[in-house]
Amino acid sequence: MIFHQLRGTEDVSTEMKEIAEDFKQTTENEELGGKGFQVLLNMMKNTAVRRAMVIGLLLQLFQQFSGINSVMYYSATILVMSGASSNKAIWLSTAVSTANVAFTFIGVYGVERFGRKKLLMGSMTVMMLGLTLLGIAFIVINNSAKSMEVEGVLECVADSCYSCVQMDECGICESVANGLKCLNKNTLDSNITVHCGEKMEIEDVCKTKESWLAIVGLVLYIMGFAPGMGPLPWTINSEIFPNWARDTALSLTTFMNWVCNSIISQTFLQLSNAATPSGAFFTYCAITFVGMCYFFVFLPETRGMSLENTEELFEGKITFIGLNAGYEPKKTNNSYD
Repeated sequence: MIFHQLRGTEDVSTEMKEIAEDFKQTTENEELGGKGFQVLLNMMKNTAVRRAMVIGLLLQLFQQFSGINSVMYYSATILVMSGASSNKAIWLSTAVSTANVAFTFIGVYGVERFGRKKLLMGSMTVMMLGLTLLGIAFIVINNSAKSMEVEGVLECVADSCYSCVQMDECGICESVANGLKCLNKNTLDSNITVHCGEKMEIEDVCKTKESWLAIVGLVLYIMGFAPGMGPLPWTINSEIFPNWARDTALSLTTFMNWVCNSIISQTFLQLSNAATPSGAFFTYCAITFVGMCYFFVFLPETRGMSLENTEELFEGKITFIGLNAGYEPKKTNNSYD
């Protein structure tokens, strides 16, 4: 029943026969390939598997280096950096998570209708738009903050909201009567009341009218990631390796995913401080663009192909590039040639 739906035909007997033959061949290949480290050596000797391994590893690398877990882990922090209050940022970050869940269903619907490669290219394009908007948003927000005049109090001397929040010990408070004041965060409550009225709160951010741009950028980025670059590295990796190498290959690509996850999540705040939030998002955008160019050239389409035949996609020479990229099939008698 499942084969009928996936292949769009009633006659799947030929493919069922291929699966049975491949199972037999897989058993023989496992005996030839050995176990453990020997399987890894055989993977490196096999041209098709080696090429597939490079694509599989890069899919996981670019998935993480596009900044997804910086966005997911630090969505509330990003919103606070854009000028939203802490309470609002926590609630607004749920919109990011909701978009992630909702748009994942588009990927489920589109993976067979549009194909893996088209969906991936569309996904990365929308992601770049979202990252570009985030970068522009922080430039606009910072420029707006620089135009917000404040009154410095004691050691917190500043001429704008932006210059005030750049000082670690200082923050902004606002009152209807006194306007914006730049105060030391450790100021006594009685002094805060004098300068800030009853609000009694010193904040680290400048609240600007342009904060909504960052929210739109975040949601747009997730709208692009969720249906494509999120699930497709896992989908494609499960399809491009022969059965005898699949377990080892998937273990290696998963390891790559978590290593890159750790790197990107631990460096976001440092990158934001060193290159500004705009620089961080433009960096992720540039990395995503490099990945899209690579996959546009080298990633073959696997839609409609059986798992038993996908190995042929990486044999021989590259014959053409683009959405129909692939390698010229090259038949060999030895599974490890």
